[in-house]
Amino acid sequence: MKKLICLTLVANLALSGCSAFATKTQTVHASCSEPDATLQVNGGQIYTGQAQIEARRDKVFSYACFKPGYYPAQKSVSYSISSTGIADFVGSMIFLIPIIGIFSPGAWDLDENEVSINMVKY
Repeated sequence: MKKLICLTLVANLALSGCSAFATKTQTVHASCSEPDATLQVNGGQIYTGQAQIEARRDKVFSYACFKPGYYPAQKSVSYSISSTGIADFVGSMIFLIPIIGIFSPGAWDLDENEVSINMVKY
């Protein structure tokens, strides 16, 4: 029994805070239905038509498309807890250290990796 407790303790220490070691960003492919439209990411970076962006996992990702003769279009992508974050949460109920991972960006995932906006003419 003592051996089992020690083994469980060692496994928890080895696997604790896994989210803390995950990457802070996630690759998102964003595009507008019009290939020559202006694509603006998070109110700053500007691209033409489409872009592949490294977005933070723990922040809302938003982008907008603009083109003369078309209504401006905007989309936001939210985030939710990842499977690694869930494992850290469950692990913290057994052993407190994994809770550190829950507060890191690696505990989250953006809800979509491929996002596209259909633009409408006016």
